[in-house]
Amino acid sequence: MSGSSDIIHRNVVVDLDGTLSHVDALHEDFFVCLRQNPLRETANAVFGSGSKAAMKRSLAKMAGRDTGLAPLHAELVSHLSMMKKTGNSLHLVTASDQYHADAVGKATDLFDSVTGSDGARNLKGPEKASYLKERFPDGFIYAGDSAVDIPVWMASSGAILVGGAKRHADKLKQHGVPIVDIFGGGNGAIKDWLRLFRLHQWVKNVLIFVPLLLGQLYAQPAAVSAALMAFLFWGIAGSGSYIINDIFDVEADRKHRTKCNRPIASGKIGVSNAFIGAAVMILAGVAGAMWLSFNFGLALLWYLVITLSYSFKLKTVPLLDVGVIALLFTTRILAGSLLLALPHSPWLTSFAMLLFLSLALAKRHTELITADPKKGDLIPGRGYRRSDSPLTLALGLGAAMSSIIVMLLFITLEASARGVYAAPEALFVAPIVLLFWFMRIWLLSNRGELDDDPVIFALKDPVSLGLAGVLLAGFVLSVVSF
Repeated sequence: MSGSSDIIHRNVVVDLDGTLSHVDALHEDFFVCLRQNPLRETANAVFGSGSKAAMKRSLAKMAGRDTGLAPLHAELVSHLSMMKKTGNSLHLVTASDQYHADAVGKATDLFDSVTGSDGARNLKGPEKASYLKERFPDGFIYAGDSAVDIPVWMASSGAILVGGAKRHADKLKQHGVPIVDIFGGGNGAIKDWLRLFRLHQWVKNVLIFVPLLLGQLYAQPAAVSAALMAFLFWGIAGSGSYIINDIFDVEADRKHRTKCNRPIASGKIGVSNAFIGAAVMILAGVAGAMWLSFNFGLALLWYLVITLSYSFKLKTVPLLDVGVIALLFTTRILAGSLLLALPHSPWLTSFAMLLFLSLALAKRHTELITADPKKGDLIPGRGYRRSDSPLTLALGLGAAMSSIIVMLLFITLEASARGVYAAPEALFVAPIVLLFWFMRIWLLSNRGELDDDPVIFALKDPVSLGLAGVLLAGFVLSVVSF
């Protein structure tokens, strides 16, 4: 907060979207409806309601979400609490539907009255100004955040400016409207967007380089350059898909212990801005991939379709979800082969699917082991039950051991016979290292201590990094002639 006047007024009117709350209820309703309902029903609610107020009511009813979870402007809430203690009467008046106004009013327990759009009257701009002048003929102080609130401030006895509204301060002063208080915003900072991109997840895209390494093309500058650009384009499009996932998971994220701090869930970036950013990134990534290699671009499109299908529905189907995750990881390797026009290797594909299936099951197994028994047997949003843990353990270990068998067969039946490797016997280091790594991963998972994605965990785990070094040394020995 910056600046304060001595004006004290009994009627303090507060806007909701962007002012008291960091988010726009209408935008979030739209994306929730888009996920939960057929596209036709959502389109009917948007285009067939007849008026904006009616549209807001239709979407609010269809979404049926808990708006009381919306992230609030903590500094403003604290100041309003003090104003109430000094005798001011607080009123929440918003263009959002009454459904959302009631939910926030109940969650804050701060306001003497709560009024929202009623399906017929859209309390926004001049309409809100007219309503407030009629309701509070003795005057009122108004807290808002955007240019659409200017008519309301002009009709008020004083203005509380929130977020970007401070740029209107001079205009309001010129029209004789006293500035009572100014509260900063700070939403949508560069650091928030960088967090939204989940750049740490880009490390999974190093799988694109696996065919380059196994095909022994690392000495060819053109191949290395193509792989580096492929890594970049895949990362850009992949970040866009993560943003889409966060948009449609916003309600679940707000109920989660740590995910509630994500930029969209915390309200630091609005869903509409996030969606535009995601669309731009996906289009840019796919366009770059297509320019680099048509087949590689098709692989990226396939990956995005499966990723979005997973975000919308497949993540809630037990066992199918881990299969999809394994497929997404394996697709990165297949895309690397398509990029470099290398022949398809059934050995590599089979090994990768089994490897990543085991790791996906390890993550699910940890979630089942650590689930709070007080919340029941069913794991929210996943389709699993806590009692499924013996199954995830058995399937995960089975997939792990199968991947090692596939690797042993490849080394014995193909790698040793093709004459590509100078010392193929050095490749036997790989299944030994992988066995010990699997044993460690599943030990931690069964103890409930694997608190991260196994791939991300491996990059931070000293033991995993040490085993990776041994694995790399074995590969170097296999291809270098002494």
